[in-house]
Amino acid sequence: MRAAQTQRRFRGRNRAPKWRKPDDGMVSVMVLPLAVTDRAVLARLEKLFGAMWSVKRAVQRDARARVDAYWAAFREREQDGAKAVRQRLGLSREAVERCAYKHLEASGHLKHHASKALVMHMADEVWNGVQRHLFPDATGKRHGRPRTGRWYDFTRIPGRARSHTTDRKWETFRLVGSMHGHAMTYSGGGRHPVQQPRRMRVPAAPSGAVPTGKTTASGKPGTRRAAWWDHTGPLAVVFAGGPDGSRGDLVLPVRIPQQPGQWARVEHFLSNPGHWHKVDLVRRRKASAPSGWVYEAHLSAPRNGHCWNGRRRSGGAVAERWSAPAGRRTPDSTGCRRSRPGAPRSGPSRACHPRS
Repeated sequence: MRAAQTQRRFRGRNRAPKWRKPDDGMVSVMVLPLAVTDRAVLARLEKLFGAMWSVKRAVQRDARARVDAYWAAFREREQDGAKAVRQRLGLSREAVERCAYKHLEASGHLKHHASKALVMHMADEVWNGVQRHLFPDATGKRHGRPRTGRWYDFTRIPGRARSHTTDRKWETFRLVGSMHGHAMTYSGGGRHPVQQPRRMRVPAAPSGAVPTGKTTASGKPGTRRAAWWDHTGPLAVVFAGGPDGSRGDLVLPVRIPQQPGQWARVEHFLSNPGHWHKVDLVRRRKASAPSGWVYEAHLSAPRNGHCWNGRRRSGGAVAERWSAPAGRRTPDSTGCRRSRPGAPRSGPSRACHPRS
């Protein structure tokens, strides 16, 4: 009786039709800088990267040991077959994911920072490298033996794609807010152009009750508690944290590009939340940053990227590249301002005279 109760239960095969990416599976990525200026948020973000690096390093070491054991068992591969040896050693995607889960459960601190979904996708990243080593490509070449990377080369935490068949299902990093609310917040209600400050405030979580459109058994209108799905203000990336975390959601304000000519691209990616597919958390080195790193959110959208027509917009005018009239030869530039057509003339400069 106890054995029947402790037996693992599986959900079974999904009967719904599989969702496929539109536009022949084409995916475009937009880089959204994160305005992380609060020291507490910055420390929590660093601990998140540290926890995910610990998980990845442990899974990489286990995968490397299993690969070495696989190549050493050449007699067993000849007798029982390579598939049986891989099954015994746990060289499969599911086995690598189970290995990552064990590291998460055995540790006493990782569950305060990382979630099980993040660990699963990090294990998938490790398995992709192992798979390219075990199985040759179409040309018969294999990738090198998997090895443990370096801390400074660990720059990306993959997120889970949101469900396009079930509403409000996004388990890891999710982008909340709206482009209209972001523009209204940082343009004074539309009175001036968008001006995002250097220190951007962290948006507050929605509060109160939201009507559901249904009625209860007593005939009263039904309500539910407001969540981040109801946030229509400035854009932000939200992470719920680990299962044992007690510090609430990790909210990272987003800084949209506001340079001339970028607004059309911003509208292309951010105007419709239904096109948002996945968010990866990325960091890159920058010496002037407080922690030596700057953080970005890479937003993936299953649609064609925005094409730039080669023109630069400045306010409402469109400035095209200068071209010389027909039949007139353009003089070669010598590197100074006076040699460029249309440049304002200034006083004599040493760089404007040829060297003797």
